[in-house]
Amino acid sequence: MNRLPPHRLALPLAVPLSLLAATSAWAQSDQGSPWYLGASLGHYYTNNVYRSNAAANSDRLTSLSLLAGVDTRLGRQRLHADGRFNDNRYQDNSRLDNRGYSLDTGIDWETAGNLSGNVDYTTARTLADFNSNTGIAPTTERNLQTDQSLGGAVRLGLPGLSPFTLEGTFMRRQRDYSLALWEPQEYRQNTSSLGLLYNASSAWRFGVAGRYTKGRVPVNGFEWDRKDIDLTAFWRATGASSLNARLSRSTSDTFTGLTGALNWTWSPGGRWSLNTKLSRDTGVETYALGINNGLADFNRVQTAFQTQFNYRITGKLTAQAGLGITRLSRDHDIALGGVRSKDNSKQYSLGLAWEALRNVTVGCQYTRLDRDTTDVIYSYNAYTAGCYVQGMIR
Repeated sequence: MNRLPPHRLALPLAVPLSLLAATSAWAQSDQGSPWYLGASLGHYYTNNVYRSNAAANSDRLTSLSLLAGVDTRLGRQRLHADGRFNDNRYQDNSRLDNRGYSLDTGIDWETAGNLSGNVDYTTARTLADFNSNTGIAPTTERNLQTDQSLGGAVRLGLPGLSPFTLEGTFMRRQRDYSLALWEPQEYRQNTSSLGLLYNASSAWRFGVAGRYTKGRVPVNGFEWDRKDIDLTAFWRATGASSLNARLSRSTSDTFTGLTGALNWTWSPGGRWSLNTKLSRDTGVETYALGINNGLADFNRVQTAFQTQFNYRITGKLTAQAGLGITRLSRDHDIALGGVRSKDNSKQYSLGLAWEALRNVTVGCQYTRLDRDTTDVIYSYNAYTAGCYVQGMIR
């Protein structure tokens, strides 16, 4: 079924999120070229490297990135890939220096008949959060987090019932850490679904599906499963506005209730655009939204809101503002002796980008995160600010 794209609410330790997102968007903006190569260099200041409420631990960070991507059609098939390699260097905390990467690739395919689908693979390596409100105390050790996902969908149009389409999906997600202490937070999860889509018109699409999820923690063998009945709807209100919604009845060992997601995109053209997301979910499903996982995460309910506003001040100057709010509750939190706990956060971001030359952009970004938890050891305030220059060739 249709899924909302993941969004990340965690405060970045290195490159601003707007810069990370800009790479593929910039490449796609030039439809005459199916590929791009590029590089970026940024320098940032963070006032709270270890995300702690204790002693001050500010630092400066320099990040060098190499970029590459392709988006092309091979007959009926579309191939796309975006890759990024990062080298991150801290001025005072050199033991945190790291090299990371991200890769997002896939193929959209179709036959001459009624069969179509897609296969997608993503992987990323980053410096993990030092403070994630779990049974593990906040750390100052270097810990690399590696995420991978492999998924796909197959759609079959039903002869004689042209508005209806059968859709089957599969997704495998896994997470690993370089620090042995964090092995209990690693996971492997498989999700599959089978459903029916109804294309009511060019503006409306509805769907219903059954979804089954099975997961485990490799180090201790802990397993979980989850069953969902998904109702979905897509509405293209105008050429500039669309709404994508999911409402699910979810059942697992620790939770029974309603989950869902809503994504509204408004791009009226001209100078500005607005993207807003709202979600309520549990367990590993919240990881795809960028919320940190933990030993008690299978018992949590997370509600998240995020909005981003982009405004083109001039033909070469663009401003961005964002807001993210997360409300997360856990029952039987092992970090607090089994009691119910809260984990609330707010993130704010401001950015400015100037297209100095046709293939060169200079920008600055400010991001702040305020976190409030039941156990004050996990509460903190932190901000990151800095500037970057990015160049592309096509």
